[in-house]
Amino acid sequence: MPKKNFFSYIQKKYDTDYIFFDTFMEEALYSQFGFFNTDLVRSAKKGDFLTSPEVSIYFGKILRNWINTSCNLNKIVEIGSGTGSLIEQIGIKEITAIELSSTAREELINKGIMTHTNVNELTLEKSELVFGNEILDNIPCSIGIYRDKVWYEKVVAIQENSFSYDIKPIRNEELDWINKNDIVPNEDHELEIQVNIDKFLNTVIKKISPKNILLFDYGYEQANREKRKYSSLLRTYKNHHLSVDPIEDPGNIDITYDVNFSSLSRELKTLGYDVTLKLQRNFLLENGFDIIFDELQEKYLVADGMEKLKINSELNGLKAIVDSNGLGGFYCLNAQKL
Repeated sequence: MPKKNFFSYIQKKYDTDYIFFDTFMEEALYSQFGFFNTDLVRSAKKGDFLTSPEVSIYFGKILRNWINTSCNLNKIVEIGSGTGSLIEQIGIKEITAIELSSTAREELINKGIMTHTNVNELTLEKSELVFGNEILDNIPCSIGIYRDKVWYEKVVAIQENSFSYDIKPIRNEELDWINKNDIVPNEDHELEIQVNIDKFLNTVIKKISPKNILLFDYGYEQANREKRKYSSLLRTYKNHHLSVDPIEDPGNIDITYDVNFSSLSRELKTLGYDVTLKLQRNFLLENGFDIIFDELQEKYLVADGMEKLKINSELNGLKAIVDSNGLGGFYCLNAQKL
């Protein structure tokens, strides 16, 4: 979609000189001109990025092993279901999907999966499990900048024919998030302020009071932030590659960032949950990865022709989702209601 359409839309909607970055990100991803509101399926080989269920058909099967030992098999909700590939792999028909993208919702409905646009549409009062894979990193973040011992916010200035960046005094809610998470200021780093993740969690818990929460995403623990080489952990993707600055091609690129799992864990603990944090690799290894991998290897040794190629592809997919330098290095957070 042409950038000028998005720009005109923002000009007309806000009629102001600037908007905060989280507002810009919300519009660039989810508005009528947003990245996820098109005829394209973004999470696919022909799309812009791949997640673990697209890389390996066994990701959901291993998740099902965990569900079998940890939860009842009813009142389960997936947040950010996409086209339902993970629900299909898990194999529980009663899972309810929450998905903002109208294109993805059409596919979910065609597959017979119960689908809602947001969690507030759900009619159940309590759920056994809420889970999500790579959903948190697309919840709009604000951006904090520390200069001369003062916190500011990065904003998107709306000029005559283009966007640019500026800084403005930080909002109270964003400053409160920084303080409650004991963020150590660093003038060399931009800070992805994740207030909206906290709001999202509070909405989910208030609405359906999940007994269990299971979330997979890329991110970091606060104590390790200084080890990251990058001044910003926000980035964009297009056609499976890193792309341009967010304001250069809004609506045509995925905007994402590393999730602060220390903040996420702290918020869930205040909401009455016991939180366990581990790498995705370890979660998969603990829930049947080796059994599946060994069975496939045995089949590979006696297969031939196209079957051998198919099994080899499945083995490579399995290796990818436990690779510590890739998907296996993502975090897995499990929260259980106390």
